[in-house]
Amino acid sequence: MVRSVVCETYLEEYLKALSQKQGSSIGLLVGQPSSQSKDHIIYLNKIKDDGVADQENKGLLEFDNQQISQHALVETRILPGGFYIMGIFVIYPKNVFEDATLLKKVKTMLVDMRHTFNSNPLIKGNCDELDGGEKLVFYYSSSSNVFGCKSVALKSDNLSVRPCDWKFQEQPAKWHILSTFFETDEVFVLKKNKNEDQYDTEGNLTDCVEKIKQQLEKSIVFFDGAPVDGKQLVEDVIRDKKDDPLLVHIYSPSLSTKDISLRKLESLPGILKFDGIVSSKVFVHPKNTIAEATAFIKADVIRSLMSRVQIHCDSLVQSEESLTQDTIVLNELPRRIYYPIRAKSNQILFSEYLLSEETKEIAIPHTQETLDLHLTPKELCATVEIVPEVKEEEPHDAKECDTGSADRVEGKLNMSLIGTLATITVLVIAIIVFYLTK
Repeated sequence: MVRSVVCETYLEEYLKALSQKQGSSIGLLVGQPSSQSKDHIIYLNKIKDDGVADQENKGLLEFDNQQISQHALVETRILPGGFYIMGIFVIYPKNVFEDATLLKKVKTMLVDMRHTFNSNPLIKGNCDELDGGEKLVFYYSSSSNVFGCKSVALKSDNLSVRPCDWKFQEQPAKWHILSTFFETDEVFVLKKNKNEDQYDTEGNLTDCVEKIKQQLEKSIVFFDGAPVDGKQLVEDVIRDKKDDPLLVHIYSPSLSTKDISLRKLESLPGILKFDGIVSSKVFVHPKNTIAEATAFIKADVIRSLMSRVQIHCDSLVQSEESLTQDTIVLNELPRRIYYPIRAKSNQILFSEYLLSEETKEIAIPHTQETLDLHLTPKELCATVEIVPEVKEEEPHDAKECDTGSADRVEGKLNMSLIGTLATITVLVIAIIVFYLTK
C-alpha cells in the first residue's frame, strides 16, 4: 500500500519562495502520521546552516548532518501533542532520487536524526507505532518546481526507499484541540554521580521525568468526565458537542499503601521534591481514535517536562562544586507559552519555554531562528502557565537547632513547675482559712 501524504497549498508558496531565494535548501516536515489513514503535513521550515556563509550556492553534500539532527531535536521540543518531525524536504536543482550520491546523503541525514531521537527518548521524537519507523523525503526542484516524495525505512538494513503519494490540497484539514493540565507532587531520591561527591542535576531531573512517564502509562484519561472506548473515532465522540470543547482529565493511580509494620527508615544522600502543574494542548484529526488521542496527551506531557529539564539544565551556570551537602537548591523549570503558526486550517498552536526571569519577547528571535517564523509579542500567549511564587529555604546548623529546642523545652518545664507550686500554695492557704473560720 502506497503511503498517502496531504499538505496544504499555502505551504507550497513557501517552498516556491525559498527555491527562488536559495538554490539549495534543507528543511523539516512537521505533521501527524497515521497508520490507517492519510499523513498530514501542517508546517515546514528551512534549517539555517551557520557553517556556510553562501547559502544560495551551497551543495547538498555540504550540509552538516549533526546540525540538522540537533535542529530537529530543538524543534520537537516546541511541538504540541500529536505532531512530529516527519522527515525532511530538499530543494535542489538535481533530483535527489535519481542521484545515488545525493540519495545516500539524504539517508544519512535521516539516520542521524533517528539516532538523536533515540538518545533522547523522553522528547518523543520517534513515533514508530504510527509511521512504522519510516521518514519522508520531499524533493522540490529549484529549477522547474517539480516535486516528488518517498519514504525511507530507517529500521530496515538496506534503508529501502518506497514511493509516496504527495498532494497539495486547497481544502484545509480540520483539527480538534484537546487541552488539559497535569499536576505532579512527588518526592524522589537524590543521587550523586558515580565516584564523585556531586549531584547530577540533569540526571536526577531526568529520572523524575522517567518515573512520571511510568506513572502516566498506568493513568486513565477521561473525556467529558468518563472513560471512552479507545477504538472510537474522535469525530464520533464530538459529534453531538457542536462547538463545545471536549473536556480532558488525567487520573493517575494512587500509591500503594503497605502495612506500616513493613515500613523502614532509610538513610538517603538527599531528596528531590518534584511538583508543579503542566499544561498540555493536543491536536487530533477527526479520524484519530480515542486511543491515539490518549497516547498523544501522555506523550505531550512527557515531552514538555523533558524539554523543560533540558532547557533549564542548559541555562545553569552555577558550579556544582560550590554546593554543600546540606544546601537546599531550587530548580525552577521554565514555563510554557503558546503561539499560532498561522496555518490556514485553523489556529494550530506551537509552544516555547521561558525561564522565570524572562519575558515573552525573548521567545521571538528563537522562534524565528528555529521555525523561520516571524511573530509579534501580541501573538504570544503567556497566561496559560504563570511564574510560581516560591522562596528558596536556607539551611540551618543542626547544633543551633538542637540548642534552641532544648532551651525552649526547659523554659516550658520551668513555667509548668512554677504554675504547679502556685496552685498548691493557694490550696493550702484556702484549707487553713477554712479551719480557722470554722
